[in-house]
Amino acid sequence: MKTHKHRFPVGFYFGLILLGAIIILIAGASFFMPYDPLADNPADRLQGISAEHIFGTDRFGRDVFTRVLYGGRITIISCVTALFSAMAIGLIIGLFTGMHSGSVVDSIMMRIIDVLMSFPFMVLAMVVAALFGASLATLLFVVVAVWWVPFARMTRSLVMRAKSETYISAAEILGAKNSTIMFRELLPQVLGQVLIQATFELGSLILTIAALSFLGMGSQPPAPEWGSMLNDGRDHFMQTPYILLGPSLFIILTVLSLNLIGEGVRDRLDPYEIVEL
Repeated sequence: MKTHKHRFPVGFYFGLILLGAIIILIAGASFFMPYDPLADNPADRLQGISAEHIFGTDRFGRDVFTRVLYGGRITIISCVTALFSAMAIGLIIGLFTGMHSGSVVDSIMMRIIDVLMSFPFMVLAMVVAALFGASLATLLFVVVAVWWVPFARMTRSLVMRAKSETYISAAEILGAKNSTIMFRELLPQVLGQVLIQATFELGSLILTIAALSFLGMGSQPPAPEWGSMLNDGRDHFMQTPYILLGPSLFIILTVLSLNLIGEGVRDRLDPYEIVEL
């Protein structure tokens, strides 16, 4: 009987290549594209797809492909920053509540988490935008304030499971502080699973930010951002449907690549091994 560990599935490599290509295009936009993403050019207003303008031009004559690439910087960087901030908060809260499960603090935090999970994120974003004004910074603040919840719940669950392991008991017997146990012993055990979850959450967050920006609650014109570009082009969709192709395609491909990578890593870390007779 022969056993071996899972290999990464083909989808993982496809997602990695796709995400790498998207990042290269976005990072090198100033080298690849000769157009200014903000400069108006009325003479080229609402041009169709051509060799010069791969996704056409918008109502101000700006090259859509150029704006998609520059907008990708805003979308991806802001989403990654917000997600890792939320993940850090969720990890700390999850480690603490998992280590002190059953305590008063744990009970209070679980009730707060229940409330946040029951409250629709879209509604909360609308309320905050109405109170403080619509902007990408406001939207990302709401994301960080709410998006830590799934990370905290997962971390708490993993910590409660890991606490029963022998090495944790040994550390407690040797007099290790709770902070030492949390960050030196438990954190490395849960970090891998939390990072996999973050991959899926990033794709979901990109979709959410794009949807809210499309509704006018995120990035504001003339800043090129995928969701706001969809909002800006919807009035001309019947006349020039290609105007929405660029940002829509990049949103779909980015989320697809992140999901493929996340699924591949999750399969690779599956504790069960394939058995060959």
